This record gives sequence, C-alpha cells and structure tokens, in this order.
Amino acid sequence: MAELSNSTKLKLEMLLGMSGGYVLDFSNATFSDFVRTSIGIEPYERYGNDLSKARLLRAIWHGEPINNVATLSIELLERWRVSKLVDGIEPTMAEMKVHDELRDEFKPLAGGATAVDTAFLAKDFGTVDLSRLPTTLTAREVVDARLAEIEACLGANAPLAVIFLVGSTLEGLLMELATSHSARYLAATAAPKVRGAAKPVEKWTLAELILVSRELGVIGPDVSEHADQVRNFRNYIHPRRQLQEGFEPRIETAEIARQVLRAAIADLSRLAPSSSP
Repeated sequence: MAELSNSTKLKLEMLLGMSGGYVLDFSNATFSDFVRTSIGIEPYERYGNDLSKARLLRAIWHGEPINNVATLSIELLERWRVSKLVDGIEPTMAEMKVHDELRDEFKPLAGGATAVDTAFLAKDFGTVDLSRLPTTLTAREVVDARLAEIEACLGANAPLAVIFLVGSTLEGLLMELATSHSARYLAATAAPKVRGAAKPVEKWTLAELILVSRELGVIGPDVSEHADQVRNFRNYIHPRRQLQEGFEPRIETAEIARQVLRAAIADLSRLAPSSSP
C-alpha cells in the first residue's frame, strides 16, 4: 500500500482543492469514471458510497499500491493544469512549483513511466525535411540553423542550451501556424480565455499552443506529453528560479527535448502544404 509523506499529501490537498470535501470540479459520477479509467478500479464500490470525493481520494492513497496512486496523481495533476488553461487562469509560480514537484515525485513511481520516455527516444521520425513543412511556416532557414546548433550543443555537453533552443523553436513554429490559422485555433475547445473572451493568439503561451495543437491534431499525443516537459524545463531560463528549485540539466533531458522537436516537425510535415491544421 502507498505511504505518502505528510508534505506530499499537503501539496495534493492544496492543489486539488480538497479542503471542502471536493476534488477539483468533479461530480461523484465523473470522479468515479476518472478513477476507473485511470487505474481500473470502481472507487465507491471498494471504499464506500457515503464518502465525499476528498475522503475517497484519501482512502485511495492509503489503500492502493504506490504505482496506482502515482498514476492517478499524475492524471489529476494534468486535469488541474488543463482546467486552468481552458478557464484562462494563469497558475501562479508557487502553484506551478508544487505541480512540478509532485509530477516529478510521482513519475518514476507510475507503472511504465520510465519506459514511456525510453520508447519515445527510440522512435525513428526519419530524416528531418523542412521542405515538407506547411507553406505558412516561413522560418525554415532559421529552424535549419537551430537544428545544427542543437547538435553542436549536444556534442559540447550543453544540455541547458539545447532545452532553451528546442523550447523557443517549437514555440515559434506553433505560433506561426496558429497565427496563420487563427480562426481555427480560436474556435478550439481548449483555446484560452480571459474573462470569457478568447485570448488573442499572439499572446498565447507555449503551454496553450501545445494544448490546442494537440486538440486540432497538429501534433500527436506523445509529442504533446513530452513537449510539456520541455516547456517546464524551459522555465529555468530565469537563473533565480533554477537556483531556487535546484534544477540540474542532464544530457538525457536534452536528448528528449531534441526528440520532441524532431517529432513535432514530423507531425507538422504531414499537414498538407497550404492547408489549415
């Protein structure tokens, strides 16, 4: 059975809004379905029909194997993050720090988490051919130069430089595509809103671009999942934040980042040259 530390439980309770007996915006039925889909159990049948959602989740923490608890926690964290984006609410730095700490704590414990990264790195996305990118993407020469610089940085054991180059290049490509097809992007369910109104595309963050591009089928699910890692690590472009959180970039992280960019380019190349996503 799982043994979460008091600090981990406190962070989860705070982020998931559990103080009033709730868990995020779930109803009893939707929470039961979420848990069943995530870890394959019927939570109310196993732990009692009279429990609030928060008490039910605490029962799961104490009663389920750690890999189940970790898997469910990661998916709840993703639900929290996506809900914020859809509602047009920018998480605070403190909230994102807690989110990232919890995700990094649970990921090695979730079944198959390490295997997912390994499988992603092993995928062959073929030769990068920028000539096949949609004609709306005009910065191909710059992207080509950056790909060469990424390889040079990997060879020089400079992982942080790779992460920053990948993050900015990916954001540039997705932003150019989104602004070229703004009507389609703004109509997406996941398009961010501010006070109920659509947020102008040119002001979207990388996280928002990734989320909507995934919904529209511009990038695949494996790319969007790992692109979020790149987005999180790129936040350390601020030296103070890197120092505060003790982030130590590794070459393995940089290799995943490079693979994200190659995979994204492969996905974008499958779009018709002049069509909308």
